[in-house]
Order: sequence, then C-alpha cells, then structure tokens
Amino acid sequence: LFKLHSGGLVPGVEVDKNRFKEVYKSKYGKVRIYRVLSVSKESKEWVKSNRRCDAEGSWYCPGQYPPGLQKVLKDKKDFKQLEDFNAKSEADDDYQRKYFEHLNDPEKAAAARRAQKKGTAATKMTLSQNEIKQINLKWENNDITSTLFGLVRDNDVDSFKSIVQSTPHYVHMRSKDGRGPMWWAHEHGRKEIVSLLKSAGVSEKLRDKDGITPLELNEDEF
Repeated sequence: LFKLHSGGLVPGVEVDKNRFKEVYKSKYGKVRIYRVLSVSKESKEWVKSNRRCDAEGSWYCPGQYPPGLQKVLKDKKDFKQLEDFNAKSEADDDYQRKYFEHLNDPEKAAAARRAQKKGTAATKMTLSQNEIKQINLKWENNDITSTLFGLVRDNDVDSFKSIVQSTPHYVHMRSKDGRGPMWWAHEHGRKEIVSLLKSAGVSEKLRDKDGITPLELNEDEF
C-alpha cells in the first residue's frame, strides 16, 4: 500500500509495473487508482462464475476471493472500527471505558489530547545527512513540490509544520529548476517557515540551476 500511495512521488519508491498500472491520479496524488495486472485466466473465470449478489440483477456483488488466495487469507486480521461494540475484546473494553470517561469529563479529554499532541511533536522523524543528500540529488516537478510551493505562498504555517513532523523528507525535495521550500520561503519572506525548514536540516547554502542560494532571494536577514 505504501508503494502504491507514494510510488513516483517519494524518492526510491517504485510500483511493480508488472503487477499494477495506474489509471487515475487526483491533482495532489491523494487519490490513486490502479488496475491489477497479470491475473490468471483461471482466476478470472472462477470469479466470474462465483459472483454473489444481494439480489438477482443487483449492482451490489462483492464477489469472493479465488482459492489460490486462501493460504494468505487464513492468516489475515480483519479491520474493524473501534466503535464496533459487537466485537468484544479486552482492548475494546479499555477503549470504551476511556471513551465514556472523556465523554463525561470534557476537561480531562482536552488534557489528554494536549498530552498526545505534545508527545507526537516530541517524537518527530529525523533524517540522516546521507538521506538528505540523496533527496537533494533528484530535481523534478511533481505533486509534492507543487503542494509545498502553495503552502509557502499562502503562508500556511500549521500545515507546513505538520509535514515537517510527519514526512520530513518532503521538505528537502527540489523542483526542476533546483529550487525547493527554502528558496520559496526566503523569496516570499516567510520567517516562520524558514525556521521550520532549518529545524528539519534544510540548508540555505545550496544552489539552484542558476547558482542562486535561498539567502540571495531576500535582502532581509532572518
């Protein structure tokens, strides 16, 4: 799933073209649809002859998995909503207890959220210098660089901070002209974003295709 989501967008992540063909991608890559390739004729015929619909002629026909997948499926663990009170377990009981505690005590719930948010910020991901170097070697325009440019242009500090914390490798990516978030932040005078980029290890001394550094785009000193 990670490869299908990030293939071609994150450096080094590629989708197996012998297995999947992308047939649709939304503007910012949030929605991607693939056609599964190399499906055997036997499997296709089995699925076709084993369709199960909720009523004759109905559009709702979830179908079944072919026998060849049974070995894998027997070890699967079904996804379920935490609020599914029909599926009981010790973990569910603990969740429900906390759920109702927070429902009856909003202040306690707010304190728990603040503590969780603080903990998430304290454990943000970091990259090695070698990883940063490898990302900087690849220059291309893509959905990620377009999104980052838009966030800098609009001075959307909160969204940019979220990206720094959750996917720090994004802020090191550079567009086809060799520029990236640090150039755009200096060009637009986004001091808070410059500080976030520095905290993520983004350099102000790198040069674009014309030999220009981010610091040369703004006369003000931050």
